[in-house]
Amino acid sequence: MTRSRKTSATASKPLDRLDDCRSAASPVRQITLWPDRLEETAEGALVRRIAIEAVDEVRLSVEPSGIGAKDPAQIICRVSAGAKTISFSSLRSTGILKWENQADRFALFLRALHGALKDRDGVSHVEGAPLKARLKAFLPALGVGIAGMVLAGWAFTAGQIIIGLIGLVLAVTGGYSAWIFRPTSDKPYDPAKFG
Repeated sequence: MTRSRKTSATASKPLDRLDDCRSAASPVRQITLWPDRLEETAEGALVRRIAIEAVDEVRLSVEPSGIGAKDPAQIICRVSAGAKTISFSSLRSTGILKWENQADRFALFLRALHGALKDRDGVSHVEGAPLKARLKAFLPALGVGIAGMVLAGWAFTAGQIIIGLIGLVLAVTGGYSAWIFRPTSDKPYDPAKFG
């Protein structure tokens, strides 16, 4: 009887907790890691829950920071089980154009998550943004690059040197951004390196 009470008390204690907020317009979310589940809550209400035994993918990606952040990039972790995904970031919005770098807390939470998943088979540990996110960045950048090339081509043939130079800047910027966000194959990572 004592042992079963002790086990249930241990199961009810969270392993770690991380506050996360993706924008000033969204509520602060708490991501809580329990021994048997990962939960996302906002304003005291459960938003999503994923059982540890159901997790099939942990994806880490480096993505641009929000507008106004001092850090140019943030790390985003997406934990998925089928169609459900809980994500959290190394940057947290604290107001309009205000961001807090919580990389240290993020790293500790990620380490605890990897520890909770270490005995699970069939979990993919993937590095890189999901294809949908890459396409959202790639396609507009490609459009800007192509539009810049068309503008530059027209302007130089029409004798409009300044407009042609602006078109070249757009072409180079768009082309470079499209190359950075080009869809690539997923790369596995070793969760042990975060231990």
